[in-house]
Amino acid sequence: MAPQPRPDLLACHECDALYPHRHPAPGDIQRCRRCGATLARGHWLRPDGQLALTVGALLVLAIASGSEIVTLELQGIHSVATLFEAIVATWTTGEHAVAVIALATAFCFPLAVVVLRLWVLLPVAFGRPVRAFVPAMRALRWVLRWSMVEVFMLGVLIAVVRSAGVTQVVVGPGLFAYVALAVLLAAIEACDMDELWRLGEGHRA
Repeated sequence: MAPQPRPDLLACHECDALYPHRHPAPGDIQRCRRCGATLARGHWLRPDGQLALTVGALLVLAIASGSEIVTLELQGIHSVATLFEAIVATWTTGEHAVAVIALATAFCFPLAVVVLRLWVLLPVAFGRPVRAFVPAMRALRWVLRWSMVEVFMLGVLIAVVRSAGVTQVVVGPGLFAYVALAVLLAAIEACDMDELWRLGEGHRA
C-alpha cells in the first residue's frame, strides 16, 4: 500500500526530523532543532515577483553567454573571448574536462535552473496546471547544487588579474552580465523551495 502524503508535516532535508508544517512569515527562517538545517524561509516575493526575477535571469544569461567577457590587447593584436569561444579554445588545447565543466557550470546548469523555475511559475502565474510538476521540482533541486556561476566568475577574475601583468585586459559586458546573473540567481535561490512546492501543488495537472 502506497504511503499517503502528509501536508501537515515538514521533514528536514538533512536528518529527516519531522515538524508540524506552518508557513513562515516574510523574513522568518525555520531551522531544524536537531541539526540546525534550514527548514523553510519566509520571503516577500509573490509568484509574479519570482517570475519577474526568473525572466530577468534568463535575459541576463543570454547577454552573458553571447557577449565578450574580456578583450586582450598585446602588441596591437586584439583577442576577444566570449564564453563559448573560451570553451572551444580550452577544448582545442586538450583540456577537455575543464571545457566541459566550464560549459556545465556557467551555462547548462544555470539555464536548467531558470527553465525549470519558468516551467512551474508560468502556469502558476496564469492559473493553469503545471505538467510534470514533481519531476520538474526534483530536477530543480538537483541542478541547484551544480549551478556555480559565482565560481566561474571568480575563475575569470583570477585569470584577468594574472594576465594584467603580461597584456592589456579590457573587461567586456559579458563579465558584468555574469555579475548580474549571480545576483539574480542568489535572489531566486533565496525564495524557498518549499514555498515553490506549495504554489505548484495547488496547480498540479
